[in-house]
Formats: sequence, structure tokens, C-alpha cells
Amino acid sequence: MKWQSLCVFAFAGIFVMFSLTTVFLPAQLSASTYGEGALGLALALRKLPVTASFLHTAAHPDDEANPLLVMLNRGRGLRTGLLTLTRGGGGQNEIGDELFEALGIIRTEELMSMHGYDGAYQYFSRAADFGYSFSVEETFERWGKEEILDDTVRVIRQFRPDVIVTLPTQGTGGGQHHQAAARLTVEAFRAAADPHRFPEHLEQGLHPWQAKKIYERYRWAGGGSADRPDERPIVHLEMGVIDPLLGRSYLQIGLQARSYHRCQGMEQLISVPERRTSQWKLVDAVAGIHSDRVGFFEGIDTSLFALEEYTQGRALFLHNDLVSIQQLINDAIAAFRTENPQQTTPFLASGLKAVKTLRHRIQMSDLDSRVKYELDFRLEHKEKDFTEALTASLQLSLDALASDGTVTPGQEFEITVTLASADPNNVGVESLEVLVPQTWTVRPPATGVARIPAGGILVQKFHVTVPKGAELTRPYWQRHPEADRYEVLKKEDHGKPWSPPPLSVRLHYRTNGAVATVTRPVQARYEGPWVGGEQRHELMVVPAVSLSVDPKIGVIPLDQANQGRQVRLNALYNSSGPASGYARLALPEGWRSVPEQVDLVFTEEGQSITRRFHVFPPPNVSAGTFQIEAGIFLGGQHYQEGYQVIDYHHIQRRLLYHPSIVKVHTVDVKIDSGKRIGYVIGVGDQVPQALDQLGLDFEELGPDDLAFADLALFDVIVLGVRAYLNREDLRTHNRRLLDWVQKGGTLIVQYNKFEFNQAFRGTDGNRRMEPSTYAPYPAQIGRGRITDETAPVKILVPTHPLFTQPNQLNSQDWAEWVQERGLYFLGEKDPTYTDLVSLEDPFKYNPGVKLGALVEARHGQGRWIYVGLGLWRQLPAGVPGAYRILANLLSLGK
Repeated sequence: MKWQSLCVFAFAGIFVMFSLTTVFLPAQLSASTYGEGALGLALALRKLPVTASFLHTAAHPDDEANPLLVMLNRGRGLRTGLLTLTRGGGGQNEIGDELFEALGIIRTEELMSMHGYDGAYQYFSRAADFGYSFSVEETFERWGKEEILDDTVRVIRQFRPDVIVTLPTQGTGGGQHHQAAARLTVEAFRAAADPHRFPEHLEQGLHPWQAKKIYERYRWAGGGSADRPDERPIVHLEMGVIDPLLGRSYLQIGLQARSYHRCQGMEQLISVPERRTSQWKLVDAVAGIHSDRVGFFEGIDTSLFALEEYTQGRALFLHNDLVSIQQLINDAIAAFRTENPQQTTPFLASGLKAVKTLRHRIQMSDLDSRVKYELDFRLEHKEKDFTEALTASLQLSLDALASDGTVTPGQEFEITVTLASADPNNVGVESLEVLVPQTWTVRPPATGVARIPAGGILVQKFHVTVPKGAELTRPYWQRHPEADRYEVLKKEDHGKPWSPPPLSVRLHYRTNGAVATVTRPVQARYEGPWVGGEQRHELMVVPAVSLSVDPKIGVIPLDQANQGRQVRLNALYNSSGPASGYARLALPEGWRSVPEQVDLVFTEEGQSITRRFHVFPPPNVSAGTFQIEAGIFLGGQHYQEGYQVIDYHHIQRRLLYHPSIVKVHTVDVKIDSGKRIGYVIGVGDQVPQALDQLGLDFEELGPDDLAFADLALFDVIVLGVRAYLNREDLRTHNRRLLDWVQKGGTLIVQYNKFEFNQAFRGTDGNRRMEPSTYAPYPAQIGRGRITDETAPVKILVPTHPLFTQPNQLNSQDWAEWVQERGLYFLGEKDPTYTDLVSLEDPFKYNPGVKLGALVEARHGQGRWIYVGLGLWRQLPAGVPGAYRILANLLSLGK
């Protein structure tokens, strides 16, 4: 495998200045500046002589080998892709309270931010993350094996990689989603080349494709093939090598990219230089392809001349044209100077013209249509590479900013397009246009433009009108009602991270006799509210009124039915100009609301109005589930949904729509309302809302309370979800809580991860976990979990008041649970602790009875209780039994 000496680039020493300006980037800004300036041109030049491509498949966001993606794309100029089967919505959230679909959006955007470093294309399948699984078979059943295999084959046929890598196909450790994803990929490796598999792809314009090699991860935490020695080659790749152009190692850049998985608690410290090997084992290869331990592309021609393989010598013009293009690439590389990147422009312009001419010659030739397809597919990407390099050589920028970032149907707004070039010569403007959906209208500037002034700036303004029936900006997928996968609402976007932005600006420019095309999305910008700096998001079309209700899940204890429950309605007005209407609730038969209707008067854009309804079930209501629908009638329109804004400083803002529906559960749950409750809020903690639903008063405890308050005032104190992770005050004053327990208090500790344990590094440098000092007796969190939400629960101490007072728990209280029974159970512990329940999964890779899910220690006169059961996930989902269990836990207070 020859890299054309592009890895070191002949001008390595002069790039230190670039690396110094791009290493330490504020998190709230764009993920990287690797596409800008002379560094952007240098990286673009690396791509020009390379035609090979590489696809990495994974199960979830964070499964990817980040340094490897950086090495192959930024370091070696390969076209790289990442297929992540799920969006990660079944996981946990360490930065907010978003779960399920909202969490999947965060993790999708974290991947997109990450790709600012590694330059990879991102794809997704329809698979939904339903939480941790110990079974490949369960995963296939719940996803739909054939459907997700279809998606994997589709991406391979779209991307057409030479080499594929995936996760381990075998292994007993880690979530078996990983092994399921790997097995699907291995099957797709051959299936993608079979025209009889998924023939509908061919009808949609895709062609079969056989990648040359496929590797699986070796010695990986989620499993691996290290325990299955055989003769298959193992590729060892050193990630700690310093790239002279980037000024850091691929490991360092990859781990910085990985730090964008913020909601998963990824390490935020920038890696120092170190050596680390990435290991991969060959799974399959096509006949005649040499494979050894040198690298993925050993035996594969990655140069421009690899295109000749498709013609088998039947296109004599192809070789000569490729020789000419390669010479222009060599000339551009030789001409590159950081202080004058425009010296490469003539060669790049000629190269772009040559590629376009070659594409035309191929289409006009008598070559087989399949050969034409393969050649044109690769030359189209090469045309994009030349365009990227040419644009960078001119230091040409195209910025399109909307006067309003969230527009409504019927609205008119302005787009300001700014063109700038550092080229000392004029850059000709062939055309500049705003691309809009059908039925939108664009009013261009009164006068067109012919050129961008030498080294100057050109500003143009367009006026756009959104039609009354414009499509709203929303995800193109929705959860399948009967499977753990998504339905695709817009088939043309199948597999993409998002639908393309509704508006973009396209520039055709001319320089040195070549015409190039640059397209950029229309964006809105604003000041980041968290840590300052500029934030941007694509233009969004939103409804005139966004309607949300709170709570989305309501619980009414039967003995509180006469008290009813409050429903809050919030209306956000997105249009300009005054408007008036009314809101009301559609109630189940026999229910009533006070008031029945409220008037709404809006005077300005951005105005938010909140109104309260008090809803009452009929006096004879029984336990069950009911639905209340909120609606607003405004300007002849009926609005029944609203959007949730998902926005953090390290990702782009996105919207997730929810119907304005409250699901109300009337539950036969008795409450010991006399208890005085304190609550320490945790991470992404929605349990306090459940206390409100039970009609309980509680006091949120802050730092001063934990340090100085008279804790004797409380009967029970609840520590929120993973509170030891983000509450330094809790860690500092935990001893006061234990002393309070000893004097008769009841402390309920909801699930934590390893932040609960004591961690230290031994003299050998290895990290060790010791029993926690936060518990009254030696104990530490383990990895125990039960992933089957229907797994039977065995009560070990049936007479314990937790199971009898004030609610007599029964088998129904363990029904209708979602996703799992619980996780991160208490592991090794002192005999003083008493396990109250035991559970057992049906999966062979999670064998044996599990303890630690619900544990009590009597400490002095009080109780210390650890709850590894997933109440934190069940309560927001409205599981009735979870509310009865919570009520009994709280009743244990002195």
C-alpha cells in the first residue's frame, strides 16, 4: 500500500502553526476548524490522490473507534463512513433530564459534532435502542433482523466501501447489541453483492456491491475474539503517532472528538501523548485479495489508477486522463505554501476541469452501464474533493444567515449571503441562488453580481416567503408501535442523520477557467446562553403556536380522586402580529375541568402564555388509564402539538414534537401523607415530579441544608438519581446524613454508578475500586443488572413493611415495567445488609440470581436503603406499580 508520501506531506515542519491554532477549541464553538485556512487546504490535498473508502459499523453512539476514523480520513485522505445502528435513546443522561427519543437526538447530534474532527459521513439504521440486552436473539427479535439487515446492506450499497470494520461478532461481555450489529454487518458483507437480496434497492437506483475485506474489533471491552485463536491475520495500528500536519496524534484528536459524547460522561480532559494500539481481526475477504498484518488496505489499490480495474482495459482513454489528473495533483502539492495557498489554484482548477471532462467522456463511451456507474460514483466524489481543495485555495467562504431562525408558515424573512475571498484576483460569480422547497418563493436582489472583488467581500440579500402549508421541521422517523425500530416518514432521507435543511444557498463560481459549485445551509445564529460564544442552527419551520402540557403523565390516587389534578397548558406564539383564540381540554367521558375553556390573546412573537386547568375524574372512577387532549383554536387553525427544544452548547439545536396529551393513571395507592420528606436532586432526575403526582409535600435540600439544616425535622430523605455524581455538597456532608440515620432517620439512596465507590490508583498505575464511605457499612456498586422488564421478582422478606404498608404489594405491581428491572445493583457488601428481593434474567450471558437491587441496612435506630430497581425510569413512564412501591418506601420513615 503506497500513500504517495501524503502522510508526511513533504512540508511537515511548517504545520506547527496550524496545530497551535486548532487544538484548544472552546466547546461552544464549532467542533473543529480542520476545514478552514491553509490547514483545510492541506487536508483537502491529502484526499485528491486517494480513491479508497472505509466503513465502520457500530451499535450505539460511542461504540466507534474514534482515533481510527481520524487516522484514515484526516491522516490518509480516505473517504470514511460510520453506520451507527441505533441513536442511543435507551441509555442514560448525565447532562439533563432527556430520556428515550429526546436522548437519542442528543446522541445523534453528539456524533455530528464529533465528525468535525474525523470528517466521516454518518448513517443510521431504523434500529431503536431498547436498553441493555444480554441476548443477540432478543435483539434481533425486537429490532426485526431482516429489516436492520436491509438497512445495513443499503448503506453498504450507497457508500460502496473497500474495507469494512465492525464490533466483535462473539463475546459474553457487554451489551449484546454490539454482537448483533457485528453479525448483521458480516452477513451484509456478502449480501450487499447479491442482486437477489433486497432487490428493491436496485429499483431505487442502487447497485450491488462487494467490499474487499471485513474486520472485527479485537480485544474490545464489549467482547472480542481474543479468546478464539486462529490463523486469521490481526492488524495492529499505532494510534499514538504524531501527525506532522495536525500537530497531534490520531489518538489525541480521536479522544477529543470522543469527548463530545457528553451525555454519556466521556472523559473531558485532553489526552497527553501516549502509545496505544488499535487491533482488528480479519473476518472475511474476497478471493484474490491479499491480507496480512500490515494494514486494512494491504493488497488494495487506493490510488486514482484503481479506477482502471472496472474497465479491464476496455477504455484506453481512462489511463491517460488519470495520468494527467495525477500530475496536476502532484503539481498542486508541490506548489502549496502556507503563506500563499493561491499558488495551488491553477492546478486545482485544471484538475477539476479534467475530472468533469472525464466523467462526460465516460458517459458518452460504449462502456457497460454497470462500469459507468462505478466509475462515475468515484469520480463524482473526486470532483467534490477537487472543489473542496479549490475553494480552500481561494480562501473562499459562503455564509448564509436568516433574519429569523424559526419561521412560521406564511412568514416572510430575509437571508443575508456573504461571500469573501482572499484571492488576489477576481472570482467570477456564475450564479448565486437560494434553494427552497416547492411552493416557497424567493425574491432575489434587484441587481445580480458578476464577481467577488479581489481579496474582498460581497453581500447579497434575498427575501423568502414561507407558504401557508409549509412542512414543519421535525425528525423524519417515528417509533414503530409494535417493534423496537423506527418508521421512516420520508423515504428519501432513509439512513441519514436528519432530513436536509429546508433552505440552502448555492454558488457557482469561476476561476482559472473552471466552474465550481459550493452549497451551504441557511443558518441562524445566537449567543450561547451557557458559556458564551456563538451558536448556530439550521433554519427551522415551526407552527404558529407550540402547545405543551405539564405533566405528560398524571397519577391520581383513588382516594384523592375528589381533589383532582392540575394540568398546565403552555402556548408559545411564533407568529408576528396580534392574534386571539381559546384553549380547552378534550376529556374522557364523565370527567370535567375547571375552567372548561380559557381565552388566549397574543400580541407579539415569542410570547408565552401559561394557563391552568383543574381536572376531576368522576366520583366512581376505578383504577385505569385515561387520556386528556389539549387543543388551541387560533385564526381558524386547531393546534394539538408542541415541540421540545433540545439544545446544549456542544450540539446543534433540534426540535422534538410531542402531542399535547396527558395520560392519567388512576391508581389504587395509599399515601402516608404525614411524613416529612427531604429530597436531594440528582442527575436528570424526574422522581420529584412523581412525588408531586402522589400529592406529597417535600423539601428540596440544597448545599446549605445538607451542611447546616436540622435534619431531625425530616422523617425520610431521598437521594436523587446518581446524586453522588454531581452533588459535591452531598459527598462533603454525607456523614451528617449517616449520623441522622443512626438517630432514627430513613435514607433512600436511588441508583448510582461507580461514583459511589471509592476509586484510587495503585502503585502499578491501575485504577481500583474500594468499598464506599458513603454507606454505613462496607459496600460498593457492582455491575449487576436485570434487563428483562418482565423478569420475576422474588420477595425475600415478605413481612417487611416495604411490601405491606400502606400498600400490600402483589404481582401486578411488577407488571407493565419498561426497558429493564434495574441496573448497577449493590455488589460486594457487609453481612449487615439485608437483600429484600432477588431477580433472575432468562439470558445465558447474565446467569444466576441477582441480589443488590433493593437492600436495607439498619444503622442505629434508622434505615439506609439502596434502590437499584429502575424506579427512576418507571415513574416518568407512569407505571402504576412503581408509584405503589415509592409510596411504601416513603412510609418507612420514622
